[in-house]
Amino acid sequence: MIRLVPASLLLASLLLFVTACGPTGTWSRHGAATDAPVYMAPAPQAIAKSIDWWIIREYGAPPAEINIAVVDALQPAAAKVLELVPNAQIVAMDSADAIRVEALRLSRNKASVDLSAPRAGLPRQLVTIDLHRYNGPPWRVTGANWWRFNEKQLREVHEQLQVPAASDPASEALGESATAEADDATDGDS
Repeated sequence: MIRLVPASLLLASLLLFVTACGPTGTWSRHGAATDAPVYMAPAPQAIAKSIDWWIIREYGAPPAEINIAVVDALQPAAAKVLELVPNAQIVAMDSADAIRVEALRLSRNKASVDLSAPRAGLPRQLVTIDLHRYNGPPWRVTGANWWRFNEKQLREVHEQLQVPAASDPASEALGESATAEADDATDGDS
């Protein structure tokens, strides 16, 4: 007796196979660790969807011109991103008004894109946008993590950067030599 496999079981097996064989990789300022080239789908689509999401959230509608900057590891995807984001152009990373794509993490049907984006009248905002896709494209934004510091945290970090550690022999020697130079300068004036 021959038993037929139900179509739903075949479909589930096929979907499992397709998602298990999807591309993975990490692209950032520190280089790339990847199993797939970044210029191929779905990497540029994830970047474009993240940029579109930021633009709609921040501005409500696309501006006449969108400046995008990408880290070196993502440069191969830049041409495809330009095709997917209307009115966009690639600019240098130090451009003040650019939406900077800092990193992309891609794992089969999930992606995370780090954007450093300008905001009107406010400092730049670093945001990690999480995306998911079901049964292939298109990507859908499933969450965003806003990286923020409050004023107290910023003040503490600033103070820690300004005050040399007391146990640091180099800073103690520097302080002693500055004091000795100041004493020498006042001795010569009297």
